[in-house]
Amino acid sequence: MICMEAFDVYKSYLALKLHFTTDKYDVIKQQGRVRATKQSFFKRNDLLNIRKIADTYSEKEVVDFLVANFVSGDRWGGVFDSEAKSNYLDWKRRIEAIKYTFEKEIDRLQFIMEKENLSYNDLFTINNGHPIILKKYLKKDISIETLVILNVIDNFTIMLDNKLNEDILWPDVSRIIKKYTPFLKVDKEKYASALRRRIGHSAW
Repeated sequence: MICMEAFDVYKSYLALKLHFTTDKYDVIKQQGRVRATKQSFFKRNDLLNIRKIADTYSEKEVVDFLVANFVSGDRWGGVFDSEAKSNYLDWKRRIEAIKYTFEKEIDRLQFIMEKENLSYNDLFTINNGHPIILKKYLKKDISIETLVILNVIDNFTIMLDNKLNEDILWPDVSRIIKKYTPFLKVDKEKYASALRRRIGHSAW
């Protein structure tokens, strides 16, 4: 395994932080280019943790580690704290079983639809402030990966961006969905087929 230099981990962190917390910066288009100085690097309180990450993981694993924390943990910067490894391991488990997780979470949504006599589109309808799909995500009943997959299939963020543009929570969630999408490489047809099999045509 070829490990990264700690300063390179820091630069990757800065690039991915910009990617996930701002609208304009795209880490893929920018190829991770950021302004970073060793002076600012050496002033960090979590320097030892950054060095440990550099010594532990390969370059790809470092990117995965950072992505996992920006989408699952503290998206605003605490990706080297005591919960960072746990966030990464949880993310790896979700990714390794992503299709199973998606189907299980769609089954949860299907149960809600049957219980409350709702259609699939009702999941995205704003009700008492937020749509059901967002409420379930905030309660951790469905994962960010499932939101990404559903958005790849139906692009529901366009509608909610227009209706919830002044909401406190939605703009950040919407950004994460969009910024996370390139890292998942979703097979749209495969997941759309799985969704329709579980939801059923009558529910659309």
